[in-house]
Amino acid sequence: MDDNLPSAQAIAIKNGRIVAVGSNNDVLMFNDVSKTEILDLNGKTVVPGFIDSHSHIGDYTQLWGLPDLAPPPVGTVNNFADINRIIRSYISQKHIPAQEFVLGYGYDDSMLDERQHPQRTDLDHITNDHPFCLLHISQHLAVCNSLALLKVNITHNNIPVIPGGVIILDNNGEPTGRLEEQAVLFVIYKLIKPKNIEQAIKDFKNIQNYYASFGITTAQDGYTSKQFTIELLLKSDLILDVVSYLAWTNAEEYIDEYKINISKTYNRNNNHLKFGGIKIIQDGSPQGKTAYLTQPYLNPPIGQSNTYRGYPIMEQNQLDFFYDKFYSRKWQIQTHCNGDACIEMVLNSIEKSQMKYQNYTDQRSVIIHSQVVRSDQLHQYKILNIIPSFFEAHTFYWGDWHRTETLGEQRAKFISPLRYVYDEQMRFSIHSDAPIIPPDHMFLIWAAVNRQTRSGIVLGADQCITAFEALKACTINAAYQYFEENIKGSITLNKYADLTILSENPTKVDSNKIKDIVVLQTIKEEKNDVKEMSLGQTRSLLQLKYPLSASKCSARGCFFE
Repeated sequence: MDDNLPSAQAIAIKNGRIVAVGSNNDVLMFNDVSKTEILDLNGKTVVPGFIDSHSHIGDYTQLWGLPDLAPPPVGTVNNFADINRIIRSYISQKHIPAQEFVLGYGYDDSMLDERQHPQRTDLDHITNDHPFCLLHISQHLAVCNSLALLKVNITHNNIPVIPGGVIILDNNGEPTGRLEEQAVLFVIYKLIKPKNIEQAIKDFKNIQNYYASFGITTAQDGYTSKQFTIELLLKSDLILDVVSYLAWTNAEEYIDEYKINISKTYNRNNNHLKFGGIKIIQDGSPQGKTAYLTQPYLNPPIGQSNTYRGYPIMEQNQLDFFYDKFYSRKWQIQTHCNGDACIEMVLNSIEKSQMKYQNYTDQRSVIIHSQVVRSDQLHQYKILNIIPSFFEAHTFYWGDWHRTETLGEQRAKFISPLRYVYDEQMRFSIHSDAPIIPPDHMFLIWAAVNRQTRSGIVLGADQCITAFEALKACTINAAYQYFEENIKGSITLNKYADLTILSENPTKVDSNKIKDIVVLQTIKEEKNDVKEMSLGQTRSLLQLKYPLSASKCSARGCFFE
């Protein structure tokens, strides 16, 4: 990914840094027979360690081991009956006592046979003894049974007003059980029981191993909103670099309580963790029909008019207030924004802040997802030096849904317009938004190159990019997003020895086979005690210390007992 040296034969590493790159003869000059270990990769491919430009690694501690309700190819759920079976089996096998809250994760209405969300009454048939909620795969929606709603005092006679959130009612004013945006957090945070911190730390080591199995050496916690997660990050033994972005709503409270320093560099007391800035959420998800669009949704949600466009989390003056506050402190801001109407609001806030704080010249503001961005808006991105981080794998997971249900053919073809952005010479990254989908960077690269939907349609062929261009989006461009381009992101002299060894070269294989390339080893600053083993989709794990059987692994992760 170094434009001055796009490829090389050999690399020399010392004390966690790259000390030589070039031909075999050039690098062998550094060989000290008594001290040097030479690893012959027999023609395998080495790329920079993948840099996760947006996910929620901390969320996995709460989701790890929960009932997996995702559809294929990640999970096995195809209909309401599958949800019923999995929830009942989980309660039975885990011996969950009556009245204890249960959370299932990952249902996707776009892939259910019923093609709709379950309702409160559907869930009441599963169990009346346990309050439980199903968290949508987007994490922007949820549906809860009657007992769960009762536990948080949501009834026909008491519908709380939740800023930035919606409680869906039926025609009679009864809660349907479905929640949107901040209402999801309002309910689930009240009901879920945080894990014991010691157990969470153990789980978090496994989660880091899981990320490393996909070649990731730097991970993100993209919305650190709970004290529990902050303590987890501060107390855990990190084997990956982790960059945290604090939730805008309570960032200052946590900064004061935990003596956090927002910084472009890693904490000297824990050199694998840094708090990189602030995360704002300004709209929802296009697949869940809560992203804020300029033009109406193709098919609005049940109960909404044909003019329904989704909605913003905050009004413009509120968004301006937070941008002004954080710009004045010179903190990097990453904003979740999918719809073009939402993007317009964020562009307005950034432009106002840049005009006011002209001495803050290197903000590297990031608009996370940028799904339904317009070409005229991308022109503004370039002027304002905004980095779009694209959830490009939408083209596979929800491309067909966007064509036929949410956006229509023309808008769907321009989601995640990577070729347009690349040709405009703009820096961009691509991400998984894990745990929404697995943090599989070879799949992300495949999706960026091919833009195939589940049904095999190529969605916007003119927006495909090359494998090399996609690799840059996962490495050097992502490093730039974190202000780390001088220490990571390319195999360059003096940079960290963060490396990923692949079974094949993604720039050489048939483009449809990129997703099948296996991560053989993940090296984080010279720590390369990776055990090669066949684990299907989970790949080999960095510093693996746990015996695994294939029955305990799925595309969402390996579950340790």
